[in-house]
Amino acid sequence: MSLQRLQCICSIVLAVGTLRVLPASAATVYVTPGGTGNGSAVSPFGRVAEALAVATAGDVVVLKPGAYTEAVRTVRGGTSDRRIVIQAEQPGTALLSTRSNTVLRVSHAFVTVQGLVIDGQYGAFDAVVVDSTADGLLLQNTEVRRTTKDCIDIRAAGDVVIEGALVHHCLNAANGQTDAHGIVAGAIRNLTIRDTRVHTFSGDAIQLDPGRAAPGWDRLTIERCQFWTEPLAAPENGFAAGTVPGENAIDTKASGTAARATLIVRDTEAWGFRDGLIGNMAAFNIKENVNATFDRVTVSRSEIAFRLRGPGANGGAWVRVLNAVVYDVASGVRYEDNIERVEFWNSTFGTGVDRAFRAASSNAAGLNVQNVLFMGSASSELAGASNMPVPASDFVDASRHDYRLRSTSRAVDAGISLIGVTTDRLGVVRPMQRYWDVGAFEFAPF
Repeated sequence: MSLQRLQCICSIVLAVGTLRVLPASAATVYVTPGGTGNGSAVSPFGRVAEALAVATAGDVVVLKPGAYTEAVRTVRGGTSDRRIVIQAEQPGTALLSTRSNTVLRVSHAFVTVQGLVIDGQYGAFDAVVVDSTADGLLLQNTEVRRTTKDCIDIRAAGDVVIEGALVHHCLNAANGQTDAHGIVAGAIRNLTIRDTRVHTFSGDAIQLDPGRAAPGWDRLTIERCQFWTEPLAAPENGFAAGTVPGENAIDTKASGTAARATLIVRDTEAWGFRDGLIGNMAAFNIKENVNATFDRVTVSRSEIAFRLRGPGANGGAWVRVLNAVVYDVASGVRYEDNIERVEFWNSTFGTGVDRAFRAASSNAAGLNVQNVLFMGSASSELAGASNMPVPASDFVDASRHDYRLRSTSRAVDAGISLIGVTTDRLGVVRPMQRYWDVGAFEFAPF
């Protein structure tokens, strides 16, 4: 950046206060804790708010390493091709924190946040709020932690992407347990969460839409994520050591009068959803007016893998599960309230599954279960000719939960054709031979 451009970011002292001259073209504005300068690389501002006051479309606000104790709110937005970027100079070294307010509030469109650590210090506020006016937010490689409310609260913004994030310790012990979610969203459109880990929360890792707000949410995509809860190693924000405070990995709520919301979950793992403070604890609690697809997911060490719920006041879920691996759970699929549509295809129930399917106030008329491989005892839901019990010896190493098929497995080339299942968990094309293999993996003879 030129000296002339740096000098453009200056302070003009007026009788009524301080006015900052806004840059005429894209610039890099620097901030360092305790800085007293004009935002240049050699003379940074001391507060993030000062930098955002001058940043315009195309500008990059760079936070040098250190702790920034302030509540930050965007002042203006960028454009689709000239975003405002707020980033750590070195990822993970810029700590933004406060206990007295929301730490970061994004209220404008086309903002990128990269590489920060955002710490709510267990204050009584959401750590990050994304307002409905913040379309196009990109939150990358950022850690959000320690709040008594939700870690990330997205109102009704569209085209938001969260990727490479770590979200944890969203905990509220009021009344024994009160919801504090990892990521919660309202009537969002096109929310993508990828390569993100969410753990240690007293609500859900992800919850949609507790207010069931008009016009309803739609198009949530989750891919390559991990969600888990586990006994607390030490007392934490009112919870005793050993408590499992969480509820579900994903919990859907949706207005019954809106268009059916779509949810896609791919290449995602969930574990630890058991022995908590609620009953029927499930990794995926899918209910109300949603159309959900799960492809290549893994659920383990949980009470229920998929809790799928039928019509109620806000409608019932439609769910398709394919290429799933489920092990060490009390119930693989708990289906409720005469659910209308469940397609459970080409999946594997491994070791430690007490019951693959469990009905709760529901008949099985809405279930379509095909090409499912299981190690436990059969049930009526698995009675179809394409579903198959197998011993551990049919897998590469069931003791280590490697459920790829051996060449000698009778599941090879034994399934039925399912045009909705074109690949397996590893991307191998189905079928490799004449027929689909049974289970989550297609045997590839090479």
